[in-house]
Parts: sequence; structure tokens; C-alpha cells
Amino acid sequence: METNQGRECATESPYTLSMRYARFLWLGVCLAACLAGGVRAQVVSVALGLNKPPYVMDGGQAGLEADIARQALQAVGLGMQAQQLPPSRGLMLFRAGQLDMLLTVDEGIGDLGFFSEVYISNQNVAISLAARNVTVRRIEDLSAFSVAAFQNASLLLGERFKAVARQHPRYTEYPLQVTQNNLLFAGRVDIIIGDRRILHYLLREVEPQFDNSKPLTVHPIFPPSPRKAVFKDAALRDQFNAGLKIIQGNGVYDAILKKYALVQ
Repeated sequence: METNQGRECATESPYTLSMRYARFLWLGVCLAACLAGGVRAQVVSVALGLNKPPYVMDGGQAGLEADIARQALQAVGLGMQAQQLPPSRGLMLFRAGQLDMLLTVDEGIGDLGFFSEVYISNQNVAISLAARNVTVRRIEDLSAFSVAAFQNASLLLGERFKAVARQHPRYTEYPLQVTQNNLLFAGRVDIIIGDRRILHYLLREVEPQFDNSKPLTVHPIFPPSPRKAVFKDAALRDQFNAGLKIIQGNGVYDAILKKYALVQ
């Protein structure tokens, strides 16, 4: 009897083994699902604007803004899923809760969510050939020179600039900004107007018959335009701010600026 009882205690029925295996299998499935959910939670959906070198390039996979956002998120253990969208479409999807983060905004746009610290500051400027000794200290001084600006500049650069452009017989806007650089180095205009980084970046695309190494003078007659990111979630905003501070302190931020342009 003792032997039989020992044998019975040491032996489990097939049903018991099957149930135990099922429990282990179920726990494994649950653990895998939790881990997968954790990975998905670490990816931030980010809306970028359309291609605008050097800020956004290669379908949103490269550029100053894309790289800064990606590196800031990566510094705090987050991934980034970039979506390249027209500004109006990005804004609509963000308001609908389909995006975690929207780049290139300022707080004047309204109560969208939680705004980050400034991650980049843009600035429109006037640029002339240094050899021409042009003096431009304020917007109204542009009236004395021939000017090539980017498309819709007269609508975007404030009322003072709009007033000058409206009455200026030698003021022209161009849809392709590299055209402005070509005109400047060809000596056909005195001044070009545009974002400092964009015009500098496009120097590499100047037509080969023009010497794009000529010294330039930058006239900072427009105020800087600080840019922020906006988030639906305050905690995610705080993580981004922390990551931004990290890359600004460890040299990564400066390396990104130098990668795309020599001006900062």
C-alpha cells in the first residue's frame, strides 16, 4: 500500500499536465503581448511639414528639424515615427488625436496642447554681396535696392515689409529659392530675402557659371522666429524637453546644425 500510494503521489494524470502546460502557454502569450505593447508605446508619432531643405528632407527622414526631434526623443528612450504632412493636414490630425507630436509651431497658433521649449529658432534675413557695400538697417531701407524674395514673402513678413513690397518697382518674388541665389551671384539683384539657413543651404545648387564663394553680408532686419513642438500629453512633452536638454549639452545638437548648414 505504501508503494502504491507513493507511486500515485509521484504520478500526474495527462489532464493535469495538459492544464499546467496550458497555463504556462497562456502566461507566455500574455507576457509577449505586454512586451509588444510596451514597444509600441515607446514610438512617438510626429507630424513634419513638407520637404523644405535643410529643415525637412527625404520624406521626413532627414533634415534639421527631423534630426533634432529624433535625437531628443532617442535621448530619453523613445522612438519616432515621422509623418510628412501639409501643415493644415497635420494640424487636423493632431486635433483629432491621431498624432502625438506636431513640429514647427508657435504658441500664437492657439490652445492646441502642451508646448515644448524652443527647439530651433529660424530667421528671415536680407543678404547682399559684400563687394556691393550695401547698408540695410531696417526694412524700409530695402526701397533703395532691387530685391528678390521668396514666394508670398509680402504676405508673411509683416505689415512693414508688405508696405515696402507693394510700392517697390524692383521687387519680385520667386517660387524656387535657388533662383534668388542665382540672381544675386549673377549681379542681377542687390538683395535677396529669405530664411538664412535655407538660402545658405541652397548655395550648393547655384548654377556653375556663377561664383558662389563670393563673400556675403547678412542683414538681420527681421526678428527671429522661435519654433516649438506641441504635444497632447504633458508627460511626453516633459520627456522631449529633457531629451532636448541632453542633446544640447552633449554636442549632438550642435553637430546636427553643422551637418546641414554653417550658420546657426
